Amino acid sequence: MNNGRVWRVTWRTADVARFFAIGALFVFAWKFFWLVYSALLLVLLAVLLAIVIHAPARMLSRWIPFQAGLALSVFALLAALAWLAVLVIPQVADQVMQLAAELPGALQSATTWLDEKTGGIPNGQLATRLTQEVSEFIGRFVPLAYNAIAALLGSLVLVVLAIFLAAQPALYRSIVLSLASPERQHLWARAYDEAGRTLRNWVLGKAATMLLVGVITYVGLLLFRIPGALALGVFAGLMKFIPNIGPTIGWAPAVIAAFLISPATAFWVTVFYFLQGQVVNAVTVPLIEHRAVDIPPAVLLIWQLMLAVGFGALALFVATPLLAVIVVVVRVLYYEPARARQAWDRRERPIIGGGRPAGYENPS
Repeated sequence: MNNGRVWRVTWRTADVARFFAIGALFVFAWKFFWLVYSALLLVLLAVLLAIVIHAPARMLSRWIPFQAGLALSVFALLAALAWLAVLVIPQVADQVMQLAAELPGALQSATTWLDEKTGGIPNGQLATRLTQEVSEFIGRFVPLAYNAIAALLGSLVLVVLAIFLAAQPALYRSIVLSLASPERQHLWARAYDEAGRTLRNWVLGKAATMLLVGVITYVGLLLFRIPGALALGVFAGLMKFIPNIGPTIGWAPAVIAAFLISPATAFWVTVFYFLQGQVVNAVTVPLIEHRAVDIPPAVLLIWQLMLAVGFGALALFVATPLLAVIVVVVRVLYYEPARARQAWDRRERPIIGGGRPAGYENPS
């Protein structure tokens, strides 16, 4: 009983100041995050690139010192980037410009062919305007996409950061574990190791799939004599990095370009992309990628849409590995300990002398 007393909650000046300080800190952190989220996405890309560097060096360390293997791996990466910059990217850029110039005409041919097959479009002005808008969009988007990819590949800061991360992985692991309390460091260590293993398996599997898709696309489009086959093959391979959405984006320019030859060629190119996608999804993806990251497609698609709307197109490239890391961390740090505590609470404790369960303490 409170004996008629009225309890009042009072705020001291220090409490008010602390409340507003925490609120201001939260607002500052939120604003700062929106200013630097692009840099955080690039850091995650650097982590993925570091895995590509570290995996061969780790394999070579069975026969040679790790530092020597790392030097060979870095040299191979720099040689590949130089090859792209000197030989491939200029050729791809020329084919992209040619493709961008021819795509509007191809789209007009596709529209005319569709008009003939369907018996005409009632509103011809609307169709012309739609064709013009889509043509202008494609003409601007394709060079912009390739310029962005070339700039990303040539980013010196990204490569240097990836080399630093690959050279001393144990150092950064210890830094992350030092943020945890001593009694939870074993859980953090397990989460870190499992997340790293998941990312490594996914990155290597994805790289193999991208290379396979790029080569098959390039060879197939050469057989169909599609203009810009190398550019379209590189584009299809890079778009394979983005699950669900990427392959659809990858085949659209090739099908439109095929209308420059004939509608029949466009049809067979569509069949070629469809069969290629079925083979890749049925064979290589389950054998290579799903062993590393097994996320339901609907969940992954929703996650991709959320990141794309919130953070732009760059987030699509890191959506899958980021979700994989989040799943591992939540499972190891929260889900499994919670299940273990529930199992312990349901366990029947043995009764000892005095009729009290083992581990019982008198609350008094």
